[in-house]
Amino acid sequence: MNTVFQYQDVTYETPAAGWTDGVYYPREAQEKVGSSFLTQQDGLMKVNSRVWKEIEETGYGIYYYEETTRLITQLDGSNYEVAIIFANPTENAYTCHIRINGVVKAEAVTIEPGEEKKITVTACMTDGSFALSLVTGAMPEIDSEVIRGEVYIKDISVTPEKAKEKREKPKVFLVSDSTVQSYEKRFYPQTGWGQMFYQFFKGAEDYKEYRAEHSTYSLCRTYELPEIAVENRSIGGRSARSFYDEGKLDQVLEILCPGDYMFVQFAHNDATAIRPNRYIAPEEFPFFIQRYIDGCKRRGAQCVLVTPVAMRNCGDDGVFHISFNAYREKMLEMAKEQKLPLLDLGARSTAYLNEIGAEESKTIYLWAAEGEYPDGAYAAGVSDKAHLQEYGAKVYANIVAQLIQEYDEDDKLDALKALIAPKKEIEKPKERVDAAGRVQVRPEDTVTGFVVQEISIENGRGSFLLNWNTMDKAVAYHVYAKKKDELTFEVVKTVTKEEKEAFATLPFTAEAGFLWQYYVTAVFENGSEGHASQMAEVQL
Repeated sequence: MNTVFQYQDVTYETPAAGWTDGVYYPREAQEKVGSSFLTQQDGLMKVNSRVWKEIEETGYGIYYYEETTRLITQLDGSNYEVAIIFANPTENAYTCHIRINGVVKAEAVTIEPGEEKKITVTACMTDGSFALSLVTGAMPEIDSEVIRGEVYIKDISVTPEKAKEKREKPKVFLVSDSTVQSYEKRFYPQTGWGQMFYQFFKGAEDYKEYRAEHSTYSLCRTYELPEIAVENRSIGGRSARSFYDEGKLDQVLEILCPGDYMFVQFAHNDATAIRPNRYIAPEEFPFFIQRYIDGCKRRGAQCVLVTPVAMRNCGDDGVFHISFNAYREKMLEMAKEQKLPLLDLGARSTAYLNEIGAEESKTIYLWAAEGEYPDGAYAAGVSDKAHLQEYGAKVYANIVAQLIQEYDEDDKLDALKALIAPKKEIEKPKERVDAAGRVQVRPEDTVTGFVVQEISIENGRGSFLLNWNTMDKAVAYHVYAKKKDELTFEVVKTVTKEEKEAFATLPFTAEAGFLWQYYVTAVFENGSEGHASQMAEVQL
């Protein structure tokens, strides 16, 4: 081992305190210097552990408790390659997982009898603390029953990764929740402001769009312009806590370069006490936000705090009030104390809503009548005071761009400021009316005529044909699918223009025994997609 570790025993002897005043309190870790779970066997380090899962009564809070000995140290750099050589001197295979600073880095490593296996993961430093746990059990298999087991280690090496160089064009990473994220086309008109943000930089007319690399989340999108790229890493349902715990921040820190920017907007989910894995009390909020700040500092990138965008929360008097103001105040304090750029989107978006009034604010938020968007997820209508529709996302993205232009506390945003496009007016969407006088919105880039044909099942697989009308400017088509009970559609096939023109219908297969849902979008030369076709269901 090339690193000198200290050892820390971790146990969870006291049961969870449970719900108190609307907040759930899980088991607290008892941490002390020691190596009670470590022994030596055949020249190997033998790591014992006890692991189990507890789910609180509402089902929303899921906690993994791991009693073991952590290997801890302090590291001065940013990213480190951690190479672990596992061994197995026993007659039975064992499975384990690797956790660094609370983040699972490998969730299921199996070592066969007599085998040596090298696993390499990346440790991303924020405050410099390094805590490695090598724990029995594959994460998907851990349940309420306590699992006891041993892991055998031949060697561990921790090596600094080569420092990253400044990019030719800077990248702006957007790290936030559903108010910022990019959405599947079937959810149109739902749109995050991060999905529209690229439009307010110079050269936006020449943008290219593609799935972000080095991300496990399919909706992360990169919008590349001639002089800058915007990478939207925002994900619905995440707080500053859960975005970190799930390893989403690490995925950004692994590729963050000097000269990049990280825009951090949280609070919408942090304030939700009924979801314990997300919740952060306002007084604890700075601890979690500091991880993002420190992660940027170590990598020569600029962290930019963005206060949470307003909700449509006016009362009977029609007056809007700043949303999540306790969290906003913490951001303001941190920015002042640490001399960080802060964009007060919370205050500015609230002022804008008070300017336009309660009724017009429905054009900003996800507010639609039944049948207004007949092809997508909101065909039955929607009234949502938190999420945005496309026009509102443009309005708020424009406000963020204006706040960058107005920032004059120091020169930390000057390079970004120079890339903002001249201010432009945002055109309100026009209503479309069908023959019966009903408002309907079917954008011109929507694929039409999507149908399923000739379904058959054999040997546990379903076969069928998909057909849709071609579109003049499309260079390809993305076919999306998911099982009905799943949350997220994934691209299952990209069909080229030539393939579609050569064959009127195209063959597809899927696992039998499920109700599958499909839709298709047109893909254009710059990588952007049109709107979703009607959804088709296939019972296989």
